[in-house]
Amino acid sequence: MIIDRETFTDIAKHLEAASEGLLSAATGVASLCPEIDPGEPASFKWLSLIESMVAVNGEITALETVLRAVLEANREEIAAARASGASS
Repeated sequence: MIIDRETFTDIAKHLEAASEGLLSAATGVASLCPEIDPGEPASFKWLSLIESMVAVNGEITALETVLRAVLEANREEIAAARASGASS
């Protein structure tokens, strides 16, 4: 077994909470954001903040993909063990 069910579930819950928290923060930032004028330095800071949040969301998405791969590897390992046990 690559990862036990309890650990997998715990990681998945934390990723979901992080994703929801980031979405809430980004929504809040967007609602606070003044009219965007690309020529204004303050607007650049707002846009930079939102872009940073999008980048973090990309990392969370990558972690979710890795976690799914681990789950699939678990399934394959269990199936192989069952097949090996059945042929013995």
